[in-house]
This record gives sequence, structure tokens and C-alpha cells, in this order.
Amino acid sequence: MSFIKNKYYLIVYMFMINFSLYNYAHAALGTYNFTLKGNVTLVTCGVDSGTADKSIDMGKMSIRNLKKPGDKSPRMPIPFNLIQCPPNAQVTFSFVGEQNSIDKQLLALSNANATTTAKHVAIEITDAKHNRVPISLSGGTLNKSPIFLADNNGNLSVVFYANYIATDGAATAGIANANVEFRIDYQ
Repeated sequence: MSFIKNKYYLIVYMFMINFSLYNYAHAALGTYNFTLKGNVTLVTCGVDSGTADKSIDMGKMSIRNLKKPGDKSPRMPIPFNLIQCPPNAQVTFSFVGEQNSIDKQLLALSNANATTTAKHVAIEITDAKHNRVPISLSGGTLNKSPIFLADNNGNLSVVFYANYIATDGAATAGIANANVEFRIDYQ
């Protein structure tokens, strides 16, 4: 009987504690409004698995070809194949990565301060018409590519290009790798 009595008191005490916490949690602190926005779509754009993760070989470039600011290497293609987009969707791409310290539109080389990294060099990303697509900083406003249209079946093939570019002087020899993330926006 004592066990049941103790259990009863325990339940009563727990109820009292919970009720007091409930009242405290519902004290008037003010009213705050926020808006949630989004869309539920029938289909979403996806990247064909064969073109999702990329490793683009930029090749070897002689520093003799990158002597002064603006000198560029040959462009290397970066193909994207999108599938299952809404028919005739308007699609833009954004490239997010570390911006070059001299020109924020360019992609900085990884480990830029390492002694083995090439100096005075960045990577430029362009569309098929040679228009530069500026690099976006993570967490910042996205710089978007021109609009591309998916076909009636929701498919889209796009090719961007990457090239080395001399930034603020003659390039020095070294490793010239970089990482960039691409994002897709469509309507």
C-alpha cells in the first residue's frame, strides 16, 4: 500500500512541476510575425548522375602564357545535363566558392597562401558566349547565369567553361586547383 501511496504523491508532484513550467513558458513576451514562402511542384530539376560530381582537368599551362593581368588559358568545358525539370522551365546556374582577393568575380585557388600554390592566377567561369559568370560567396547573394530554357520534356544540356586567368601580375608556377559548388534555380 505504501508503494501505491508513494507513486500517487510522485504523480501529483510531477503534475505540479509540469503545470508551473507550463505557466512560465506561456508568459507574455510579445508577438512576433514571420512569413514562410515556398512552392510545391509536380517535378524538380535534377542533374543527370553522369554529370553531377565533376573533376575538370585544367591541363598544364605555361607561365609564359600568363604574363600580364587578363592573359587566359584555353577554356575547358564543364557540361551539365538536367533532367525532370518542369517543361520549358527557366533555369539559372550559380557557382559558389572562395572569391579571388584581387577580382571577386573569379574563383580563388585552393590553399592560396601555400608555397606550392601558383600565384597571381585565378579561375574564370564563363558561359558558351564567353560571358563571365561571377563567383558567389557562400551565404551571400547569388550571382546567376543567363537564363536557359528546358525543352518540352524537361531536359536541358548546358556547357560552361573554366580557364586560368592572370590577375595582378605574371603568374608563378605551382599547383592551381580550386573547388566550386554549383546551384540550380528554376521556375
